[in-house]
Amino acid sequence: MDEERIRFVRGDLHAQVEMTCQRCLESVKLAVESNFSLGIVWHDEAAANLPSHYDPLIVSDEFVEMLPVLEDELIISLPLVPLHEDCEVKTEYGEAVEEVLDERPASNPFDVLTQLKLKK
Repeated sequence: MDEERIRFVRGDLHAQVEMTCQRCLESVKLAVESNFSLGIVWHDEAAANLPSHYDPLIVSDEFVEMLPVLEDELIISLPLVPLHEDCEVKTEYGEAVEEVLDERPASNPFDVLTQLKLKK
């Protein structure tokens, strides 16, 4: 409890997560950190009255399962767009496909109209 008689949970989380780089689509390992200070309240009205330095943790029982709370804090701390610091954008994926070039000249779709015009 703090000086204002508010029950709270405060802590620091540090984790190493593996995500997909949005630039090269390869795996990237990122360090994720979260500093949190949660004020424990029983309902939304009490959450609205918490001081601004607390985020609300609304509980319905005297015992709180902390693992989901910590997971949520880490998820909130994940980057929106995970990237390597030094990778290049991939523009092709999979095996390279050789293009077969047709040696014949491309036909003009208007050749039929030209032939009809010549028949008049």
